[in-house]
Amino acid sequence: MKFFSLFSVLLISLTTLFCGCKSEADSGKLKVAAGLPPIAGLVKIIGGERVEVTSVLPEGKTPHDFAPTPKTIRQTSGTKIFFTTRMPFEDKIANTVQKSSRICDVSQGIERIAFHDGANHQHHHHGESCSHDSHDPHVWLAPANAIIIADNIRAELTAVDPAGAEYYQKNFDAFKEQMSAIDREISEKLAAHKGKTFFVYHPAFGYFAHAYSLKQRAIELNGREIGSNQLSAITKEAKEADVSTIFVQEQFNPRSAKALAEQIGVDVFPLDPLAEDLPGNLKKIAGALEKGFAGKR
Repeated sequence: MKFFSLFSVLLISLTTLFCGCKSEADSGKLKVAAGLPPIAGLVKIIGGERVEVTSVLPEGKTPHDFAPTPKTIRQTSGTKIFFTTRMPFEDKIANTVQKSSRICDVSQGIERIAFHDGANHQHHHHGESCSHDSHDPHVWLAPANAIIIADNIRAELTAVDPAGAEYYQKNFDAFKEQMSAIDREISEKLAAHKGKTFFVYHPAFGYFAHAYSLKQRAIELNGREIGSNQLSAITKEAKEADVSTIFVQEQFNPRSAKALAEQIGVDVFPLDPLAEDLPGNLKKIAGALEKGFAGKR
């Protein structure tokens, strides 16, 4: 009798432990992962309440020097889909988890542009390069591209979760409308500055510049700090262009940008190409550039 009572108490305790609280596996949401924060943000927009998404790249890290750890691989392999833009670190993960997770290249359908610093120097990074070749990997930084990426996400989520097809389509349609409105807003905001050059630390904004007929001039070359000769040349260019602002990315060492800004007597302003809130970030970039173009040294 005592044994039966003890067994009953143990059974009730185990039932409470495993059934009283829903585990992550029983949450009912589709578990997915994205290599980059802005892509994870788009997955959240399209997937909404039906999806639980994790961003692989840690905050403050760059895709250019991030190496996935065994823990990263284990966490990603436990997801149904891995959304990638084909960054080298993403390829390493995809090659490892492809037997357990579906791999979705969200950049399919996007016309890639050359990755260069704005001075006719194409980038070929050493070590952890930015992409498979000399193409700019920052494909999400233009509204038209963001719509293509979101549609690829919608299609992949629908393939895995057909019951959510209507839900995903509705979210995509709303996002497309929002992004089209943002595109019009940015076009109007920057229309008066077509052909102008903006100076950045790392050349991450090529697609944005291409979309609005602007030119970006990068300070760093091949992922390395520039020398005094290059700094003098860029200083001369910046003065001739009468720039008022040098834009820096928080993930990179801004020393060269600050040195250049001090020589010219201009401001340094942070821009984050990896922000998760892509719609908001595109508007922030446009606002910063408009202010920079309008200012004078």
